[in-house]
Amino acid sequence: MPAAPVDDAVLTGPDLRELLDGTGGAVLRRCTADEPDLHGADLSGATLEQCRFPGADLRGATMEAVTVRGGSLAGATLLDADLTDAVFSAVDLSRIRLTGALLTETRFDGCRMIGADLSGLRGLAVSYSLDGSTLGLANLQDVLWRGVTLRGVDLSEADLRGADLRGATLLDCVLRDVDLAHTRLAGADLRGADLGGLTEDAPRTLRGAIVSEAQAADVCRALGLVVG
Repeated sequence: MPAAPVDDAVLTGPDLRELLDGTGGAVLRRCTADEPDLHGADLSGATLEQCRFPGADLRGATMEAVTVRGGSLAGATLLDADLTDAVFSAVDLSRIRLTGALLTETRFDGCRMIGADLSGLRGLAVSYSLDGSTLGLANLQDVLWRGVTLRGVDLSEADLRGADLRGATLLDCVLRDVDLAHTRLAGADLRGADLGGLTEDAPRTLRGAIVSEAQAADVCRALGLVVG
C-alpha cells in the first residue's frame, strides 16, 4: 500500500530513496531536496509535483506512467540536474524546469511537456530524444538542435527564438504558431511538419529551410500571391 502523501517537506537524498523505494505510488508535493542522489532510481508511478530537486543525480533513472495519475513531475524544478541515460515514458512533465540540465542519451517517449523549460541545456552534442512528446508553449530559446531528427513532436506555440535547427529533420511534427525569431533554419527539412497558418512573415522566419511544394504555395498565398 502506498505511503501517505508528503507535502512541503525538506528532504535529503536518503529520505527520497526511502519514500520512493518499492511504493510504486509515492506522492510528494512541493518538497525540496538539494542535489539528491537518485542514480538508477525507478520512479515509475510516483507523483512528484512542484518539487524542487536542483542538482539532482538522475543518471539511469526510469519513470513510467503506470496509472491514470501516477508518473508525474509536473511543475518540478530540476535545475542543473544530471539526467544522463534516464528514460521517461508517458510521464507528465508539464511546466518542468530543466534549465542547465545534462540530457546525454536521455529519452522522453510520449511525454506531456507543455510549458517545459529546456533553455540553457548542458552538453556539446544533442543526444536526447523527444519522440512523440508534446512541447506546446515550451521555452526552447537558444536550444541546439543542429542536425537532429525529431519525430512526432508537437511544438505548438513553443518559443524557439535563437534556436539552432540547421540541418535538422522534423517528421510529423507540429510547428503551429511557433516563435521562430532569429531561429537558424538553414537546411532544416520541414517537409514533414505541420507549419499551421502561415503569415506574410513566413519568407523571413523560414529562410533557408527546405519545404514542400504545397508548403511553398502556402507561403505564396500568405503573401497575397495567386498560385496557378
